[in-house]
Parts: sequence; C-alpha cells; structure tokens
Amino acid sequence: QMNLTILFLVAAMAGPQEQLAAVQSRWMDAYNKTDAKLLDEIEAQDFRIVFGDGRIQSKGDQISNMKKPVPAGAEYRIAIESTEYRVYGKAAVLTGVVVERGKYVNEKGEVKPFEQRSRYTDTWILTKGRWRVVASHLSELK
Repeated sequence: QMNLTILFLVAAMAGPQEQLAAVQSRWMDAYNKTDAKLLDEIEAQDFRIVFGDGRIQSKGDQISNMKKPVPAGAEYRIAIESTEYRVYGKAAVLTGVVVERGKYVNEKGEVKPFEQRSRYTDTWILTKGRWRVVASHLSELK
C-alpha cells in the first residue's frame, strides 16, 4: 500500500510522459501478476483491445480470463521493449513494441515455450487526474 501511495505522489509531480510511463508499467504488472483489481483501475470501463487477426476483447473479457485457472506448467510475461509518447493535452497515444514470453500447454498436454513480439498503439485519457487506457491495438511482428 505504501509503495503504491509513493508511486501516485511521484506521478503527480511528474510530467505527462513520466506519468504515462509509470501507469503503463503498472498495467504490465497487472498482466504479469494476473491482478484483476489493478487492471480494473487502469483500463477504462469501455476499454477494448483489437488484435491483428481482428479479434476484440473488452475489459470484462480480460478480467474473466485472468480468473480462469492456469494449466500446470503454463507461464506468461509481457514486457515493454520500446514506447513513443505523443501527448495532446488530456489525451495521449503510445506506440511501441511489446514482447510476450512464456510457456503454454498444447492439446497433447505438452509444455512448449513461446515468444512473440508485437507492435502496439494505446490511447490514454486523463480523467479525474488519472491516466486510463481506453483502446489498444496489438499486431504480431513477423
């Protein structure tokens, strides 16, 4: 709780790019720790992510997925490789590359490693003094 309070105080004193970097880092922590509460705080209620194949997930879909049991041996980590920040007052567009790594369990029950790099575009809105992500697009780099 104390670390979170300190993070909020530092973010409040920082400029928009630093604030966005801090909340983006917390967003990745939410995925890596399957922390649905933290994800709920960062994503707007009507958040949508569009994948390169056209699939769409809502915030509710993501939270439901986080609550599902993880198969034995499966692992998942996501990390930001690069980010470009463009701030327009109370809106911001972040573009960059993320790397997802881990292990999945295939239909035969075998644990297999994976790594995927994707380009992303995220749209953030400053509302009530907090940056919240409202939309995301993720396309795998081939």
